[in-house]
Amino acid sequence: MSVAEALTERGVLPRSAGIRAVGIDIVDVERLRGMAERRGQRLLERLFTVNEQALCEDASPRHRAYRMAGRLAAKEAVRKALGGYGEGLAWRDVEIGRDASGAPVPRLVGRADEAFRRAGYSGLHVSISHEAGVAVAIAVAD
Repeated sequence: MSVAEALTERGVLPRSAGIRAVGIDIVDVERLRGMAERRGQRLLERLFTVNEQALCEDASPRHRAYRMAGRLAAKEAVRKALGGYGEGLAWRDVEIGRDASGAPVPRLVGRADEAFRRAGYSGLHVSISHEAGVAVAIAVAD
């Protein structure tokens, strides 16, 4: 082990910059809308935090389904970016909020936060897009 590697392991030097992991997911908006209609609030409480539900409710019914699908895709993309460290995460261990400009921001709690730390990542970035009845999200860890 080099001196630089030893110092990085001890947290003295930062890990090298750059992309360390990527996750991507796609969700069919109508399929999610149908599930939400059939299973109701119970499904929403299992998949989304209170904050996420509020962000989705603040939209027309059509846009609400797109927001939910985008957040669900982003959560799964984050889980994939965490790789084996993210095994056993609950849906609400990852929250997809938004910053002042409206850009999606991942917030990790519980097992997701532990997985992020074990993986040694320094940052996590998410992008969401909607088109033709689907929502797609990508998560990049550095």
